[in-house]
Amino acid sequence: MEKTKTVWVDPQKKYGILKIEDEVFGASFHPIEITSSEPWKYSIINNLWYTTYNGARQYFRVKTNPHVVRGRMVKINLDNEMLSMNT
Repeated sequence: MEKTKTVWVDPQKKYGILKIEDEVFGASFHPIEITSSEPWKYSIINNLWYTTYNGARQYFRVKTNPHVVRGRMVKINLDNEMLSMNT
C-alpha cells in the first residue's frame, strides 16, 4: 500500500514534489501542481515519477518546461488524510 510521506512546495505554493513510499518499489518522487493548499489538493504533472528528489527537482529546472519554480522548495510533513489528488 502506498503512503504519502513528504511534500516539498515552492514559495508560491503552485508547484511541488510529492514523496510516496511503497512496499514494493521503495520511494518515488512526483512533480505536482498544487490546486489548493487548504485542504491540500494536487495533480501529478504528466504522470511523471523519479527515483530521487533531485531527479524530480531537475524537472522544474528544464528551460523548455512550462512549469517553472522560482526559489527554494520547503519541506512539509503531511499525513495521508490531509492530502488528496484531483481527478
